[in-house]
Amino acid sequence: MTTTSAPSGLRRAARRLLTAAVAGMLLATAAVTATSAPAQAAGYTGPHPGTFTGLGFDTCAAPSDAEMTAWLQSPYRAVGIYIGGVNRGCAQDNLTPEWVASQQAKGWRFFPLYVGLQAPCTTYLRRIDPAQAAAQGLAAADDAATNARSLGLALKSTLILDIEHYDPGDAACSTAVVSFVGAWTARLHQHGYLSGLYTNTASGGLQDQVAAYWQSGYVRPDILDFANWDGVQTVADPAIPATYWAPKRRMKQYQGDHYETWGGVRLDIDSNYLDLELPSIRYQTGVITPSRPATRTVRPGSLRSPR
Repeated sequence: MTTTSAPSGLRRAARRLLTAAVAGMLLATAAVTATSAPAQAAGYTGPHPGTFTGLGFDTCAAPSDAEMTAWLQSPYRAVGIYIGGVNRGCAQDNLTPEWVASQQAKGWRFFPLYVGLQAPCTTYLRRIDPAQAAAQGLAAADDAATNARSLGLALKSTLILDIEHYDPGDAACSTAVVSFVGAWTARLHQHGYLSGLYTNTASGGLQDQVAAYWQSGYVRPDILDFANWDGVQTVADPAIPATYWAPKRRMKQYQGDHYETWGGVRLDIDSNYLDLELPSIRYQTGVITPSRPATRTVRPGSLRSPR
């Protein structure tokens, strides 16, 4: 395996968001000798990523089937796939139901990512409207669930909302993001999917979610996907209270943009460590459209995130 660092940028946005401005310089180059590759896992067809502890990578566009086969020589067994969102930055020519089925047959787990509207206090062109935050969160969840179903992702898969960095301290901005995320989570539960949130430890996104964790009526994300590029493969972080999203409800992006080569295939990736267990929560699975409410009555408390 060869690993080479790539130009840095606005967290994951440097390669993902259409409106992101790439910044930074070439950081370093390093070569690492490969150890023996993990054995190929058996085929998998359950919720994604489901119960999984181990390494994952994400890259802007889904690699080809041949590239994914080559990367079975890597230590990674989970891959991030960008299933939609108005700010998704790359074309997804390979991301089809057939591709999903092929990777599942090889044993790959997915962590599906949705790059939707961003915080209103950022400079992104496509941002949350504070006056429509909850409605926009519902619409984003409807779209994400439709895309997940179209790709053949099983119910109870976790769909992760990518909220890029925004500065903490803006009360109106925080209120809008929390409203959007709460609506996103509640709606995904109605569709039968779980909710995840990607943010970074220095962002208002994390601070606001921690502050809202026990807020009455708030439907928090089931899983926290946080970025801290310190290179440490752990899901513990001093910015996150130990009892929040625990146990096994976290994943960490521990290294940002860099190149790795496995099986002769070189990809530009972010590296992640996942420590997850599928929550045993009952969700509604009725078909929902933006113009029609859920087709079943939700049981009291069934939209509440695990505590």
